[in-house]
Amino acid sequence: MIARLPPGDRSVPEDVRRVVRLLQREWRLIGVPRALRDAVARDVTADLQEAHRQGRTPESVLGTPVREFATEVARENGWLIAWPVYGRVLAAAGVGAALSLAAGLVLLVPLVAGATYAAGTVLRWAGVPVGGDPSWYLPIVLGGYVVFGVAFVTVVLACVRWALRSAAGPTRTLRAGALGLPVSAALSLPVAIWTGHVTGFSTAPHVVLTECGLVLGAAAVALVAARAWAVRPL
Repeated sequence: MIARLPPGDRSVPEDVRRVVRLLQREWRLIGVPRALRDAVARDVTADLQEAHRQGRTPESVLGTPVREFATEVARENGWLIAWPVYGRVLAAAGVGAALSLAAGLVLLVPLVAGATYAAGTVLRWAGVPVGGDPSWYLPIVLGGYVVFGVAFVTVVLACVRWALRSAAGPTRTLRAGALGLPVSAALSLPVAIWTGHVTGFSTAPHVVLTECGLVLGAAAVALVAARAWAVRPL
């Protein structure tokens, strides 16, 4: 494979390397497993090297733009199918989750705190007691959780959609994920809350990691199930 050659290896011309890298990229975006695309890439590399020795450019050998040639080879080899690419889906979802959590800490937490303070000020001004009873600010906190949950699912699915931009079945994956993620949260959050209750809502690292693992693990299962459903034989 071209990408594995040492930088100092000059046996493969740079223009051939460039074309094969572009072909590999197109096949990778489609979702073709590495073993399959590497085997074809070796044959293409050999053909392009021979053409280079004859003074011909890679483009003249391909006969079409690189992207079109990659699509044609994929079609001839039966690669234009809905590959699962679970790793890509989970990696993209992880990026989306990290972005959502960071944005939640930076934006949502201060907003909920500010809204709670403003609501308490208004209630006190109106003569409504706002002592230690949390019932008056509980709707604000729950509303914050709802907003965060919607934003979390939206960002995660947007990242998954970007990762599947050249793969088959992105729309079906997103539809199933939009249903599966809230269901996974509805099932895993009570368990995580119960775990916190049993441990006295400890902030010990192993407790926090367990709670987060329950929620994120359930979300990962939901996404894998959504992708499996999307690429099932119709």
